[in-house]
Amino acid sequence: VICAGTSGYAADVDLRYLWMRQKRLQGSHFANPDECAKLNQLVANKRVDPCLSRTFGLDEVGVAHQMMHENRHPPGNMAIRVGAI
Repeated sequence: VICAGTSGYAADVDLRYLWMRQKRLQGSHFANPDECAKLNQLVANKRVDPCLSRTFGLDEVGVAHQMMHENRHPPGNMAIRVGAI
């Protein structure tokens, strides 16, 4: 997983790994900083419901993954707080 190009924009990829393990590369773009700020304001004003059932700290990734694996998570999306206080 690469978020916001934090590891740089140039990547060397051994395509044999992708091919042999039937993996894929997929890119996506969410929004620019202004659009993110506007969306955050909509959520803060309760104009948009992100259907978030629970958030986890980065140290709880294993717990979140196990809950998903065992289908024990509450309805809605789960999120991991990365670099958040």
